[in-house]
Amino acid sequence: MDLFSSTWVTRSLGESVSAVHLEQDGSIYAGGWNGRLKHWDSEGTLRWTAKLPDRITVLSVSEESVFATSGLHVVCIDSHSGKQRWAHPLEGSADTLSLFEGSVYAVSSVYDIEHNDFIESAVWNFSFDGAMNWVQRMDERPWVLLEYHSKLWLGLGRPKCGYASIDHKGDLAHSLAETESPITCGASDMDSMYFGHANGVISNHEGATLSAEVCSIEQIVPTSSGFIAALENGSLVCMSDGEKAWTSQGNSITIHGCAFSFNEVSTHWVGRWTGTQGELEVRDSKTGQILASSQSSRCESVSSNSQRIALGFENGDVCLWDKEMFERRMSTESQGEKRNERKSALQDKLRALRER
Repeated sequence: MDLFSSTWVTRSLGESVSAVHLEQDGSIYAGGWNGRLKHWDSEGTLRWTAKLPDRITVLSVSEESVFATSGLHVVCIDSHSGKQRWAHPLEGSADTLSLFEGSVYAVSSVYDIEHNDFIESAVWNFSFDGAMNWVQRMDERPWVLLEYHSKLWLGLGRPKCGYASIDHKGDLAHSLAETESPITCGASDMDSMYFGHANGVISNHEGATLSAEVCSIEQIVPTSSGFIAALENGSLVCMSDGEKAWTSQGNSITIHGCAFSFNEVSTHWVGRWTGTQGELEVRDSKTGQILASSQSSRCESVSSNSQRIALGFENGDVCLWDKEMFERRMSTESQGEKRNERKSALQDKLRALRER
């Protein structure tokens, strides 16, 4: 099936897409490499366009506001009008943010070219109204912010590595499960936190090793029974109930994520990059079987809810797929294949009769 002929809607940001956010009601926000931010409602109608200072990397939405990391800044936009409410420059790049217990937590980092490393990082806390409450500086870079069991957690790089919780006052509590290998990514669900490390280890919140792979872990996506990890070498590894369910090798992975179910199993979407061409694959998350694939522009961002998935591409396209439409197209495609098989079988029989 051609994935791009089965999109529910396609919209253009007008510049390369660097971040997307899909709300549960189906409305979509997309941010670009040059700071453009657009909002479409659940029917695909453009509501507003805003201009932020720099490349948008993370989008998070509350009831009244859109929060974004944009270059060196954390920016707050009115979600109804698109007007900027406030913006704060951080010390170094604004890497990520999280909305937690009524405030904004943002991570910044300073990169030193001579040392070829991050020399200082910080966690900032702002009220939704834009007042800065505190800043907690540290030597380690927090590569990921995770919410787990009513706490906010940081996955850390060198020198300390491991992970730590941070409270509403900015106080850090480091875990006992420290490691010599930096945490590079992470994810959480109701039951666990998963951390990917630079040495290929995937660990949990108890410090237990869940898997040991051949190279650095770049992205982890939770599933109903475990997780799917993307490796630096382009491999996908699915762990289910503590066992390795399936693996897949391919070109470099730019994004991946789980979305709506097909045949009662969630789908897994992955964007790859050959160096000159993008690839998009959709799998059965339980078995790893590819359901559909297409060539594409380079895919840079993904967001999903229970009924839809949104992908943002380098060519400026924001594409949404809908569960019901996807199922209909897959069903039509399957029926077409069966008709072609029957036609081929009939042709073989006629050919055999002629040759007698």
